[in-house]
Amino acid sequence: MSTGTTRLTPQPCHACGITTDHPVRVGEVHAASGPGRTLYACPAHTPRVPAVQTPAAALADALRRSRDFGTGV
Repeated sequence: MSTGTTRLTPQPCHACGITTDHPVRVGEVHAASGPGRTLYACPAHTPRVPAVQTPAAALADALRRSRDFGTGV
């Protein structure tokens, strides 16, 4: 009988590197060639893993800073 929940396969924690049976998705890493990858953390490290910025968001931040502070990109 199905409970309606999806169980993830064990994954290494992005913060400590130890494989956890209860991975929490904390971000994605995009790749220029080939598929990217999903980052997981163990429940204990989930609040401490910094958000991974997408390339588009990084470019937008750099352009915003260059306008706000007059620095070149």
